[in-house]
Amino acid sequence: MDEVFGSVNYRNMIVRKKCNPKNYTKKAYGNVADFILFYTKTDNYTWNRPVEPLTEQSAKEYRYVEPETGRRFMKVPVHAPGKRDGATGGRWRDKLPPPGKHWQYTPETLDEMDARGEICWSKNGNPRRKVYLDEHPGVGIQDIWLEFRDAHNQNIKITGYPTEKNPDLLRRIILASSNPGDIVLDCYAGSGTTLAVADELQRRWIGVDRSHEAIFTIFERFERGLLPMGDYVAKPSKAAKDDSQPLLFDSFEDISHPLESDDSEHQPITDFSIYVEVDMPSEMKCVVDKWVQYHGSKYLEPTTVVAEGGNQAGACCKLRCAAP
Repeated sequence: MDEVFGSVNYRNMIVRKKCNPKNYTKKAYGNVADFILFYTKTDNYTWNRPVEPLTEQSAKEYRYVEPETGRRFMKVPVHAPGKRDGATGGRWRDKLPPPGKHWQYTPETLDEMDARGEICWSKNGNPRRKVYLDEHPGVGIQDIWLEFRDAHNQNIKITGYPTEKNPDLLRRIILASSNPGDIVLDCYAGSGTTLAVADELQRRWIGVDRSHEAIFTIFERFERGLLPMGDYVAKPSKAAKDDSQPLLFDSFEDISHPLESDDSEHQPITDFSIYVEVDMPSEMKCVVDKWVQYHGSKYLEPTTVVAEGGNQAGACCKLRCAAP
C-alpha cells in the first residue's frame, strides 16, 4: 500500500475482532483479528471524526441536575494552569485566579456565562463552570474495533457470500472518509455490501469483480436486500408474483422460485450501469444474458462499446438499469 499511496499518506492500522474466540488446537494464539489499513491520497482529505457515546461510568460523573431544565451536568474549574498577563490573569468579581493559574475566559465572557446560569458558586464563593451531559460530543473512536464481527458471526441477515463484511463496519468507514455525493470504490465487490451501504448513505459508487457468482449475488442483493441467516434453504415465498414489480432473478434457472425475505426496510437499487467485457467468460455471459433477456428494453439503453485508444482488449458493453 505504501507503493500505491506513499508511506507519508499512511494514517492508521485498525485492528478488528472478526469473530468470536475459537477452540484453536494449534500451538499458536487464536486468529480473531483483521487489519484495516487507512491511507489517504494527500494531506487534504475528508475526515468526519467518528465518535461513540460516553460509557455509563463516565456519564455518572455528570451527577448534578439542573432543577429548571432537568439537564445533567458536572462542575469544572474556570481556571487553567499557567500564569498569564492581561485580562485572564487579573481579577474577576474581586477574585484572582489561584497561584500559578489564569482564568480560562476573559472577565467579560465569564460575566456572560454567569448571566446565562452556566456558572456555579460554592458556599465559599468559588466559581465553577457547568458542563452539560447532552452537549458532550462523544468519545473519539480508537484503532481497536471489537463490535464489528464478520457478517456470518454477528448479523441476523446476510447474503451468504463467503467474504461478506459487516454493514455497520463499512458504514463507519464510509461516513468517516466521505461525504454525500462522493465516490466509493470497491475493487472486490463480492457480496455487494459496500455498494449497498454506499448507496444507502447517498454516495456514488463503483464496484468491480470478475466472479459471476459475485455479480449474481450483487444483483440479488440490490433487488431483495438481505435474507435471514440460512437463506440458501429459505422457503418459497407464499406471496403471489406482482408483475408490476419485476425482480432481477425471477426467470433465472439458478432460483426456481423467489426466496422469502423479511427485509422490509430495503429499498431496491435500480439506478446503475453495468460494464462487462465483450470477451467475458461463459459463466458471466450466462448471468448477463439472462438479465438482459428478462428486462429487455424496459431496463436497457442502447448498448455502447467503451475502449481506450481503440484497444479492443479493453472493450466492454454498457448496460443501463434504471427505475421503471
